[in-house]
Amino acid sequence: MEPVVRDRVGALFEATSDAVVILEAGRVVAWNGRAERLFAISGAEATSGAATPLDPWLPGLLALPVDGEPLRASLPPYATVEAVHRVVDSRDVLLLRDISDVVRREDGLARLAALSRTLLDGPQTVAATTQALVGAAKAMTGAAYAALILLRDGSDTESSHFVYDAPRHLFPERMPRAVGLLAVPLMTRKPARLDDIRGHPAGVGLPGVHPPIGPLLAVPLVAGDTLIGELAVANPPDGRRFDGLDETLLVDLGAHAAVAVTWAQRQEAERELMLLRQEVVDTARHDIRTPLGAGKGYAALLSTRMDRLSPAQIATALAGLRTSFERIEAFSARLLVDDRLAAAGVLPRWALLDVADLLEQVRRDAVAISGREGAVLIRCEPDAPALLAGDAEMVREVLDNLVGNALKHAGYDGPITVTIRLEGGHVRFDVRDQGPGIAQSEQAALFDRWSRTGATRAALVPGLGLGLSIVKRLVLAHGGLLGVSSRVGEGATFWVTFPAAVPGDGA
Repeated sequence: MEPVVRDRVGALFEATSDAVVILEAGRVVAWNGRAERLFAISGAEATSGAATPLDPWLPGLLALPVDGEPLRASLPPYATVEAVHRVVDSRDVLLLRDISDVVRREDGLARLAALSRTLLDGPQTVAATTQALVGAAKAMTGAAYAALILLRDGSDTESSHFVYDAPRHLFPERMPRAVGLLAVPLMTRKPARLDDIRGHPAGVGLPGVHPPIGPLLAVPLVAGDTLIGELAVANPPDGRRFDGLDETLLVDLGAHAAVAVTWAQRQEAERELMLLRQEVVDTARHDIRTPLGAGKGYAALLSTRMDRLSPAQIATALAGLRTSFERIEAFSARLLVDDRLAAAGVLPRWALLDVADLLEQVRRDAVAISGREGAVLIRCEPDAPALLAGDAEMVREVLDNLVGNALKHAGYDGPITVTIRLEGGHVRFDVRDQGPGIAQSEQAALFDRWSRTGATRAALVPGLGLGLSIVKRLVLAHGGLLGVSSRVGEGATFWVTFPAAVPGDGA
């Protein structure tokens, strides 16, 4: 190359940050440092006359208009470039600007926009949302593996969901705990980017079975001020390391992910609530029909045959009418108190209650419901106190629910036994039935709202599964405890405690 041309080439190399390739008759005659880094061969190799990595794209690049606007060209696996074709001293000059990061950023933002429209437009499930998010994380960073962990409410380590985009056999069945490396982004609320996790001091906490991992990038998922989980991508050992752009893209995706997951959780909860409300409406329509029909019959009797009824018959009809309305009112009150307590809690109106009088009222009602004088047996232990502290209506509601449940689920063949004793500073009531008992696997959920056992549903026993959830709220509002003891075929005992004396601060 002539000295003057060489000087011009050197000046061009110094004047630009682009990769510069100079060709003569289609052969590379100069190749600057940027081109060396872009294509991973030296200038000496490129100008030796041997084939270069650029050769497959040279015809297309040389066909670009001379001195035209920069045009985007993909040169896999090396880069995406903006290419300009110049002619200097009868030599073709290619200026190649690496815009791979710009393209990755644009592609990432486009994916985020499309993902947001998909996840926030229409009903979504948590499962579908999390799976879409790990797929997006893997695509946006070019990672081999991606995973998402959602934390259980109230826990910083226990996971409620673990979703991944990787071969199934590389992961265990159990949920991983967010400890070690998995806990780093959660504790710091900052991204964690490692070139190689092998030998890292915090290199624990990954599932017992997991893909072979070297580079790792993980970001926390934060909804408002609440940490809900983390999103992570990884590559095999000696795989591509994640860079700053990968981190930026995953942080952006993590922000979208927190919103999308929260939205999906809310939608799932709303769908479940709608189903539960429909169940309440359907069951209420069925349960109210009987007392409503009886009330209408008594009212019709009084309005059409009043002049032919004896005083005793009129009194009976009025009592039946009143009882029908009381049953409807009690049913409605149970639903209302459940919603009220769930929304705002409850404060007892404290008073000292006569235990014997309270239990006699419960016994009389059980006799009226069952039609059997011996439906309920009251047993007082020697230390049973005469008084307890509580809200009269709430304590009565608790005992009515427990005795009523025992009568309903255990049948009317055997008596219900209510035992009273002193337990520390509390009065304890044990309500025991001689029914079929409850499976151990179903006992933990008995005090949850809408909970009904499989045997109850199979036997078509009417009810909403609200009674025991009301019992739980009312007992806890008094600072008491509650529980159940049962074996299949051996009946069940539900127990509750109330204070023996009004708390010092009345709360």
